[in-house]
Amino acid sequence: MALLLQGRSYREVVETAGCSHRDVARAKQVIGANGITSVEGVSDAEVAGWFPDGRRRVSDEYERPEFESVLQALKHRRHFTLLQGWRRYADAAGTGKKKYGYAQYCALFSDWARTNDLVAVLRHEPGRAMHVDWAGDTLDVVDRGDGSVVKAYLFVAVLPYSGAVFCRAYPDMKSEAWLDAHVQAFAFFGGVPQLVVPDNPTTSTHQRHKGDAERVVNARYQQLADHYQCAIVPARAKKPRDKAAAESAVNVVNLRVIGYLEGETWFSVSELNEAIDERVREVNRELRRADDSTRWERFETEEQHLLTALPDARFEEVAWKQLKAARNYHITADYQHYSVPYSLAGQLLRVRLTSRLSIWRFGGHRILRLGASSIAVGGR
Repeated sequence: MALLLQGRSYREVVETAGCSHRDVARAKQVIGANGITSVEGVSDAEVAGWFPDGRRRVSDEYERPEFESVLQALKHRRHFTLLQGWRRYADAAGTGKKKYGYAQYCALFSDWARTNDLVAVLRHEPGRAMHVDWAGDTLDVVDRGDGSVVKAYLFVAVLPYSGAVFCRAYPDMKSEAWLDAHVQAFAFFGGVPQLVVPDNPTTSTHQRHKGDAERVVNARYQQLADHYQCAIVPARAKKPRDKAAAESAVNVVNLRVIGYLEGETWFSVSELNEAIDERVREVNRELRRADDSTRWERFETEEQHLLTALPDARFEEVAWKQLKAARNYHITADYQHYSVPYSLAGQLLRVRLTSRLSIWRFGGHRILRLGASSIAVGGR
């Protein structure tokens, strides 16, 4: 509102305040409706009355945690975690109001710290999160046939608590590479954290509204999260502290991996990945930090056992289509024709396409193979 009263444009307000165009329009509407000429002296109660959202009524039903003491414990007690703070809050005798769950407790603590403009070193909890991002620098791969050079892009994943790093090269940064990199990272660590924190690449998120800085996870990325039973929490735009661990890991990869390998010639991405594995092994297992521990030592002793076990089946992307069986009891999927039981002729069928050859059952009918895909057929 102050920026609007200064005569700033919508675009300037959005860039300065990090809000959406809808927020600016709403603030402009309130200014006009209430004849506001200055925000000096405006109380919190007045702001709450101008912008009601119902959250205050809901929050009144819950007992408010005391975050100041939690922050001091995080600063001065090395082994204190937010989980301990939440358990004390949940177990303490209260006023009879509801208690927040652990996830909401953590979110409220983060909001409280930002609101109070606190810059504190918050210790990450083991097994809770994995930060992921693409490294900014690339490596060149030479085609043996014609000598052409293509770029290899490096995916980086890090567990903030132990600092254990994973890195893998891909010929592009498309969705298929992004999803496969996560699968490879989970396998590398031998388990799945509770949260995955990506940046905001278009391969994993999409904008909900034009001009809105908020992004939501797309369907393909959500399939992977559902398969591994973890949550995807994209970092906020222009909030580097949300992804500080990933930025640090990218810097390590730029120095210790790309810096060592960029002077050599690579003829395939698989060959490059073998060299990357050696460099990552050195970063994780040989480089000792200030406390004389390695990343991998801390990972194995304090974090690995807290990761969720990998699912029995490897993730594969699934696409569903509705196709009608022709009178000759054939359907066409992925440019191929396949016969179905003659009793299904003329019916609308649900077809499940996957990228790997496998045999499944769906709706009482056996899945039959289509080239590089498998197909599951079921009735309406």
